[in-house]
Amino acid sequence: MGGWTLVLELAQNVSTIGLAAFLTTRLPAIKKALTNSHYRLREKLILVVVFGSFSAVGNWMGIPIFLGALANTRIVGPLAGGLLGGPIVGVGAGILGAIPRYYMGGFTVWASVISNILAGYLAGWVYNRYGPQRINLKIAAATAFAGEAILKLLVLAISQPFEAALRLEKLIALPTMTFNTLAVVFFVYIVHDIFHAQEKAQAASVQQTIRMLHSTSGFIQSGLTKETAGKVAQIIYHETGAAAIAITNTDQVLAFVGLGSDHHQTGMPIVTMATKMMLQTRSTVIINDRKDIGCPNPDCPLTAVIDVPLIVSNELVGSIKLFKTDKAVITPQEAELLQGIADFLSLQLAQQKLDEQQLLLLQIECQMLKAQINPHFFFNTLGTIQALIDVNPKEAGSLIKELAEFYRKNLKHSDESIALQEELASVRNYLRIEKVRFGDKIKVVESVPDELMQQLIPLFSLQLLVENAIRHGLGLKVEPGTIFIRAWQENEVLLVQVEDNGVGMEPQQLALLLENVPERQTHGTGIGLLNIHRRIQRFFGDNYGLQVESVKGTGTIVTLRLPIRRKELA
Repeated sequence: MGGWTLVLELAQNVSTIGLAAFLTTRLPAIKKALTNSHYRLREKLILVVVFGSFSAVGNWMGIPIFLGALANTRIVGPLAGGLLGGPIVGVGAGILGAIPRYYMGGFTVWASVISNILAGYLAGWVYNRYGPQRINLKIAAATAFAGEAILKLLVLAISQPFEAALRLEKLIALPTMTFNTLAVVFFVYIVHDIFHAQEKAQAASVQQTIRMLHSTSGFIQSGLTKETAGKVAQIIYHETGAAAIAITNTDQVLAFVGLGSDHHQTGMPIVTMATKMMLQTRSTVIINDRKDIGCPNPDCPLTAVIDVPLIVSNELVGSIKLFKTDKAVITPQEAELLQGIADFLSLQLAQQKLDEQQLLLLQIECQMLKAQINPHFFFNTLGTIQALIDVNPKEAGSLIKELAEFYRKNLKHSDESIALQEELASVRNYLRIEKVRFGDKIKVVESVPDELMQQLIPLFSLQLLVENAIRHGLGLKVEPGTIFIRAWQENEVLLVQVEDNGVGMEPQQLALLLENVPERQTHGTGIGLLNIHRRIQRFFGDNYGLQVESVKGTGTIVTLRLPIRRKELA
């Protein structure tokens, strides 16, 4: 086979793999698996099958060279799988791809089988080393090249006769290393593109949810009635632009707004199969086919629905439904949006079973939250509370108390400064909440002398530094980590320091962190730090502010430098 013929056939195979990868990663089930594989074994197993299939197909698309040897894309599956899903996915995909290769035989069979598994392990090691969000295209290319190099070395080391192995690699080494590396890079690129699109959609969804929570807050506190359900349904209907919105209890329709309201009427018993299925399974139901909705009216215009249960203390009390028409389908963003609303409404209903202190959480103004508190933290905590209400109501109540106390302390201050002691108390509140989500993954060590407790620092400054350490440092790290909070005095200068042993930063990102440049628009962390830094310098001069040190893969240290200012005690 001529060299150019081999190049053309490999290019065709890689193009086919690329198109298949693009289409496959657009499937909702695969998107979900890629997003959650870092946390759940079930998603890892799904990815093992997906990337293992790519590896197996790479064998059958192989180009025969001589003596049973093939030029193929088999190794792309375990390399991409390991980089995107970790060691289990990489090794699992490598094994699945190695099985058909073993039965295909040839004098390079054992080198091919062993290298396929080793490549998956190598990619998984890179995944653990850098974390899923920090594997860029350069890292992907280097890993793919190394995986191909392992294959070539094994072929030369163990395949016999050596003369045939050497002749084979002279012919195929350069084109296979080039095209398979490109295929792996393309795989990582399209998945990162998916993550980026999801982040943008989620950001829009968070803002939309905040608006609706702000509007509906307080309506359900008196119970799930036709009057309160009607008000909430109207707000969600106008905010989402859905074809229709319905709210039910377990027996009848409490509110229905939008298309189909001529036959889906308030007070009617539940008739659709979708809601009956939700009541039976007590879980979210998504249907994108008119006949499966089960409306008995043959002229009903509604063709898709998501039905989310409202569960309070492990008791199903009703549901909220979003309908679409004209054969449109329910998107993941719509599903996430309605689930967030349902969680919040369930919490509002739960307040009837909780004491007065627990109810403080549900009285928080969401507009204040949008301005001062990270909405991701708010919704993550709501989800945690909702899950705990089902299995451990006592712990859920305790967490609501912590969250209510956290917001009450943060929202009551109107001054620019706060005593270090009070800011530390707020930070401890925040950390106790985060510990419920992260468990033993996060350890905190404090070293703050008593004589500095009344020193004034900017409001929310220490809290932001700790939140950044978790979200952008330890949260992206696979292993457990530690946050160190320190304070000390040097002459007339107060220094407050937050250190984490998380993932660290690239030098380029660190250099821009406290500079007001266009790149800042893509980094929420940088905006927060820059605001604190500039606020301090505006009041106290250029000798004060923030100092940030970071080493990629080691961690980050942020030091707050302030003049000594003691709070006057009454």
